[in-house]
Amino acid sequence: MKKKDNQRFEHIYYAYKDDVLRICYLYLKDAGLAEDAAQETFCKILGKLHTLRDETRLKSWILSITVNICKNKLRHKSRREIPTETLPEGEAAEADLDTALSVTEAIGRLSPELREIIILYYYQELTQREIAAILRVPETTVAYRLRTAKRQLKAFLKEDSYE
Repeated sequence: MKKKDNQRFEHIYYAYKDDVLRICYLYLKDAGLAEDAAQETFCKILGKLHTLRDETRLKSWILSITVNICKNKLRHKSRREIPTETLPEGEAAEADLDTALSVTEAIGRLSPELREIIILYYYQELTQREIAAILRVPETTVAYRLRTAKRQLKAFLKEDSYE
């Protein structure tokens, strides 16, 4: 590998490592699997970096690789529960955590197609056009899936609040 490519990869890694890991965790709901998927993503990026010609598409390219690796992992592994970790103390922290867990669990209940739209739109703050390019679907499909996902999330959260 050339020194220039090595520096380019290093820049990409430090610029996108948190985003890639976050997407992997949101997809896979397991810290260990997410770390494996993120590592696999960067290995693939390293191997394919020479094929990227348009630097303006770098983020879309990276997220596309990440999403595809996560989809493959979901296909080959059974989904696991959200790991329980040490939680912050206090009533306010507990209420915030309950809300965050409810939303995370509701997102986890969505179909993979709808979950990926929510992750890319709200967590990665991509436009519908960018999501369409990453997923290789029409923009209207992205808009429809986003509306459907919002409706389902609202229903899930409403349902959970009455239990």
